[in-house]
Amino acid sequence: MEEQAERGLADLGSPMLLLVLLHGEKAGRIYSQREVAHLLRLAPATVAVSLKSLERSGYVERRADEKDARRNQVGLTDKGRRAVELCGQSFRAVDQRMLAGFSPEEREQLNGFFHRMMENLGGMEPPPFCPREECHKEW
Repeated sequence: MEEQAERGLADLGSPMLLLVLLHGEKAGRIYSQREVAHLLRLAPATVAVSLKSLERSGYVERRADEKDARRNQVGLTDKGRRAVELCGQSFRAVDQRMLAGFSPEEREQLNGFFHRMMENLGGMEPPPFCPREECHKEW
């Protein structure tokens, strides 16, 4: 949170939600609230609350689906796209601090331990919205 605050994102409580929307955008998709909830493995009501806060802060906009007025589509604003970029910077900064002094071999070993722990818990796939080249190397 400290890294996010330094980048002017102290009010951003749901960076993963914005990341989902950005990856959808890059794939030419506009997700519904329900789809976002499914991708994040969260309850639709939880996503609705987060979206309301993000919309109030100007990060996202919701609009009725042209084909089905009962569905809300969710899109990023320019402010939301910029926030995703800044969050990525803050996540990388935390990673660098956290792993400072670790050799490449130690980082590889740590990654192996993480994989094994996840398998011990029944396995866990990387989030479906995360591009293979970004997420799968670390999962």
